[in-house]
Amino acid sequence: MIELYSCYEFEVSKDFNGTWIYKIFRENDYLGYEDNIDSDEYYDTEQEARFAAIGHIVKLENGE
Repeated sequence: MIELYSCYEFEVSKDFNGTWIYKIFRENDYLGYEDNIDSDEYYDTEQEARFAAIGHIVKLENGE
């Protein structure tokens, strides 16, 4: 299920190993394609992956 935090959409899902990952969706209007960000870590729970995605979005918004 796609969720919204601030102005970013993201999705938390299980991967093939049974661990949790996230994907942040963002469009690159200038280049005309989607520039999605995949999690670079695996998480034991859905909630950990969700908090990590939100933390990543906060960093994006702060220019980090």
